[in-house]
Amino acid sequence: MPPEPDPTAAIAALRAERDAARQELADLRAWLTVKLGLLHRAPGPQGITVLSVATDREIITKIEELMKGEAQA
Repeated sequence: MPPEPDPTAAIAALRAERDAARQELADLRAWLTVKLGLLHRAPGPQGITVLSVATDREIITKIEELMKGEAQA
């Protein structure tokens, strides 16, 4: 009989895939935020500027606005 697969290794592999997918989505969200001009800047502690990435809803709304503007042109 073949040996039983290690459930700990399987869980670790799934977590690694999940983390990679989350990182790719975060990178895409950040890139879209910059390209669409939605980057939020706010004063932070000790004079540091805090940059915030737009939410998915903000990104979708901006894309819809751009698409409407193109359709009217």
